[in-house]
Amino acid sequence: MRKTKETNVTCPACGTQLAVTGNGVVAAVENKAPAKLPKTAQERIEALSRAGVDVSNLFAMQGSGGGEYVVSNKDGKLSILADDDPIFCAILSQGTVPNRRLFRRWVMAQMFHMLSYRDYLCKEPVGVTEMIRRLGYEYQWKMLLSELRAQMKMEPRDLASFSERNRWFNVRVVEAIAQEYVEHLTRYVDELPVKKCKGIPYKRVGGENIFEQDLYNKLYGPLHRAAGRIRYAKNAAQLYNAIKAFDDLRVRLPHETPQCKAWVDAYKGAGAFHTMQNLIRFHGCLAIDDKGMQLDKDRSLVFLSLQADRYKNGGGWRMLAMLKKMLDDNGIDVAKKMKEWRNSKR
Repeated sequence: MRKTKETNVTCPACGTQLAVTGNGVVAAVENKAPAKLPKTAQERIEALSRAGVDVSNLFAMQGSGGGEYVVSNKDGKLSILADDDPIFCAILSQGTVPNRRLFRRWVMAQMFHMLSYRDYLCKEPVGVTEMIRRLGYEYQWKMLLSELRAQMKMEPRDLASFSERNRWFNVRVVEAIAQEYVEHLTRYVDELPVKKCKGIPYKRVGGENIFEQDLYNKLYGPLHRAAGRIRYAKNAAQLYNAIKAFDDLRVRLPHETPQCKAWVDAYKGAGAFHTMQNLIRFHGCLAIDDKGMQLDKDRSLVFLSLQADRYKNGGGWRMLAMLKKMLDDNGIDVAKKMKEWRNSKR
């Protein structure tokens, strides 16, 4: 009797090996080696889909160190599926993914200072918002130009780092700062004393005498046109050049001028993000996802990136709240940590 040729295949959902003949599946065969999930996150999702699993709430995510994960976004709650999650029928052996880059570690020291600073004889910290306000109005311009200059150099060389920073300081934020500046300047000029030259009223603005009838043509008009060019920036170099041209036209405003809310929010978001990134990488802190599950180091970094993308447009304050929660969850006392750093330098 002629023996029917058999082919062994592995079920993409659970890793079970099946003996298949020309007539169909005849039997499950014993696995001699541990079954493994497909290598990439996207392949895992596709395998689950072929097995009839609803994957509408799943998507692939790559960690900053190169690891890939299947992420669930169900009912507005983000969670990273562990390799032994019930949705999988096999366990994928996993090692630690090394990270080759250092991440803005000085930002964490600055953020810790803002979180813990107390005025003289005060028991409670003044708070991050107040600490940012005390930096003054012109600080936001100095910081913004420095940040965008760094992004301009970074974009063609390190796209991953560029994306992390452009997430916070981008065209949307820059345009908001520029537009708000013109509003601040208008109010500032309106309050300046009126002087006269041969009966014609003028004001002294930024060291220059401008007739009131020329204020738009010489002051506001050029700023409006420069602000309009910001929104058309297609890359980091164009954005930096656009805001640099705007800044060259600016009149410096008083220290107490209110900072742009979009910039303050971005500043909080960026500071909190890089602080948490370093807490996870270098200080043993771990994140807890929306389901209350504590994640390992690499998944914590992935979850952090997911949350940052979630809060990047106006949700920087949420990142700050996430930082405070991470500190509490991991038992980090900011004041004690800063004291440790000071003592280590002696």
